Amino acid sequence: MTIPVPVPEPADETPTPRDEQLTRESPVVQAVAAATAAADAAHRRLRTVFAASVGLSPLEFNALMHVGAVADLTPKALAAHLDITTGAVTAMTDRLVGAGLVEREPNPNDRRSLLLALTATGARARQSMIDQYHDAIARALESSPDVRIERLVAVLDNTASAIGETSDAIEGTPTIHPR
Repeated sequence: MTIPVPVPEPADETPTPRDEQLTRESPVVQAVAAATAAADAAHRRLRTVFAASVGLSPLEFNALMHVGAVADLTPKALAAHLDITTGAVTAMTDRLVGAGLVEREPNPNDRRSLLLALTATGARARQSMIDQYHDAIARALESSPDVRIERLVAVLDNTASAIGETSDAIEGTPTIHPR
């Protein structure tokens, strides 16, 4: 499904003045927070439902998605990403291998280590989830024809960065954000 991206006219780039200062109590901030929370809940539910549809737990599904996204992934790196022990990753990998979704390969750079990769079946399951997610986004954009895509993406990116920075401040450890 292809969505045409409207190109805004120069006048569309003029910032809109705000009628109020944006604070945590502002109705605008509350509305955006509620919409962000609803989108997050819907996304988590979709992942959980999709995981169950292919016989996986949500954590196993997160592992499947990460294995497909990262080349040369070791079980140790997967454990760090999922914030679980290497022993738990070994047991989970055994289940994913048994389900025909993941395979272990020798690590050419370290003969004591293995690399995890998706099988063709695992890659199809992962791609199906991505396709369905993108289809949902396309439906949302189609039902919102007046939305300026560039501005929407910028707001979502800024929201993700601000939430990530807040997490970093609470945790005390800076991380690298996707954008």
